[in-house]
Amino acid sequence: MTVFVIGCLLTGALAGFLAGLFGIGGGLVIVPVLVYLLPKIGVPEAMSMTVALGSSFATIVITAFSSAQRHHKLGNVDWQAAKYLIPSLMIAVFISGLFISQLPKAVTSKLFAVMVLYLATKMVLSIKRETGNRPLTVKSGVVGGTLIGIVSSFAGIAGGAFIVPFLNSRGIEIKRAIGTSSFCGMLLGLSGMISFIVSGWNLPDLPSYSIGYVYLPAVLLITVVSFFTSKLGADMTTKLPVPTLKKAFAIWLSLVALKMLFS
Repeated sequence: MTVFVIGCLLTGALAGFLAGLFGIGGGLVIVPVLVYLLPKIGVPEAMSMTVALGSSFATIVITAFSSAQRHHKLGNVDWQAAKYLIPSLMIAVFISGLFISQLPKAVTSKLFAVMVLYLATKMVLSIKRETGNRPLTVKSGVVGGTLIGIVSSFAGIAGGAFIVPFLNSRGIEIKRAIGTSSFCGMLLGLSGMISFIVSGWNLPDLPSYSIGYVYLPAVLLITVVSFFTSKLGADMTTKLPVPTLKKAFAIWLSLVALKMLFS
């Protein structure tokens, strides 16, 4: 248990710092670490990936709420865009979560690995884009929200890596796209968490203090640290070589994903 506690605290510190520094979701770090740590406290190997995904979504609710609140005060939330996206995001991630939680660990691990490889490649090749001119309509919001909700459920992430460029391509300037993404991500995480709670409700072999596939001690240990280190990461964006560090982090993510893909 000591290894688990220390591991979660360190994971929370790293996930929060990287989220603040790079503007990414902590699920990319949290999920693979929990997959490694959970069997050490008696979680069956076959359930470790599903519990990691459910717990990751629960951490998103807390961390994204803090971020969304801050962006709201700064006037960076586009409520019209959020209104178009949120229903389809929440429905898609809820239904996808019910489906993914029933898949074997070998399949969910590979889905996660493929998603991480895609995001890592995107981080390395990312180029600043001009704000698009296409309007955000009800139809594009529903289609975009549905696709983003599905792919986010594979990796236990808040979807910011997809929501921000989607909104930016629809004429919403980057600061408001990020702020709107934080608010949408909070509700996406809530829906994902509920989905994994429902699908794991009353299942045997889950550890004590679990609600479905959400392991509360992991959520608490991770978020109590990441809440503070995310602010530190944000402060470091002007002091550290972020582009170089982002590429190094992307390479590390790729190695983790490849190990999960071929193990």
